[in-house]
Amino acid sequence: MENSYEQPKLKIETIKGPEGSEVSFCPERGGVITSIKSKKGEEILYMEPDTLADKTKNVRGGIPILFPNAGPIKEGKYPLPQHGYARTSDKWEIESAENGEFSEKLSPDDDMMKLFPYDLKLRMKAVMEEDGSVSLSQEVRNEEKEKKLPVSMGLHPYFRVPNSKKKDIKFDFEGGKEVEKDFMTWSDGGTTVVDNPKLKDENAVLRVEIPDLGTLVMNVSKEYRKIWIWTLPEKDFICIEFAMREPGGLEKDPEMIKPGKTFTAGVNLKME
Repeated sequence: MENSYEQPKLKIETIKGPEGSEVSFCPERGGVITSIKSKKGEEILYMEPDTLADKTKNVRGGIPILFPNAGPIKEGKYPLPQHGYARTSDKWEIESAENGEFSEKLSPDDDMMKLFPYDLKLRMKAVMEEDGSVSLSQEVRNEEKEKKLPVSMGLHPYFRVPNSKKKDIKFDFEGGKEVEKDFMTWSDGGTTVVDNPKLKDENAVLRVEIPDLGTLVMNVSKEYRKIWIWTLPEKDFICIEFAMREPGGLEKDPEMIKPGKTFTAGVNLKME
């Protein structure tokens, strides 16, 4: 039996850069970045619109915001869902969205505090650069007076690629050959994790040749220590995720932010 009701219409905010480049985001669906278009208006992200429209589902596509944890929590210290509470929250607020930049923020309400009992401010920002690239940043401020704030956050981009051509993706960075060799794992729903090459070389970038899309160049800040590769069979996407730690890092080895301090991690995305 088909649903007899209409899904509520979502408000999508868009900022524009040079030569057709733009970024769109949806505060009421976890602040998710729904679209990134390169110069000439080519879409680089994958999106399943039904998951965006249906608030009972996790959004599959775009760039979900993972906070305070990337991955699952297994040991039970915090009763958080996989990838945290930020990606499903409808409490994101727009601070600004003009002149090629946006900023949105999330402050924990009572329900979030039950999951993760820390006073904080989380911001997601984007800047459209003159070269057509986009710079994204996650910023968290510890509003606690005395206790440190543990975080192990991340970003979860879904990039477009035909399922039949995933085996032809080339990962041109230190650790990339291991990703290519581990194709059977990450192409079948498993996750391959490698170190961010920026940890060894401050000038390192990730270059990923994606069939039918082009060469994606990602300058990932060293605060994201790990790169996670994942996809699902028969789906036309690949996720190249930026995470601060291995799965479970919030409990095992979190970044500890001192009271009153702000921590920032970011990435610049460009198509060549």
